[in-house]
Amino acid sequence: MENRDVHLLLAMVLTATVGSGVAYAQTIVTDDQGNSEVIYDVGSLYPAVGAQLTYDYCTACHSEMIIAQQGQTREGWDEILVWMVEEMGMSEIEEEYRDQILDYLATHYGPDRPHFPDN
Repeated sequence: MENRDVHLLLAMVLTATVGSGVAYAQTIVTDDQGNSEVIYDVGSLYPAVGAQLTYDYCTACHSEMIIAQQGQTREGWDEILVWMVEEMGMSEIEEEYRDQILDYLATHYGPDRPHFPDN
């Protein structure tokens, strides 16, 4: 799926949600550098900057538990993204978004998996 298609799909879902009268809770998260972001539904992913982008891209194909179970370094996550493009047919992620996703994954789902869900 092209990146613009993902964004269009997300916009359509949000528009349909607003139009249907269903409201999703939103949370504002801020990282140590002062970057803030609004997140909506990130399932069981740790709510932090980068969570919404990671959730939106990754759960199009698999659950967030697959993410939480991996416990990779940034380099390991990078290799997984390359493998998903080369072997699984995933579309390339724009570099800016890819870097944000890798930062989020390495910080919150590194080898020590500090935010592995308890459920």
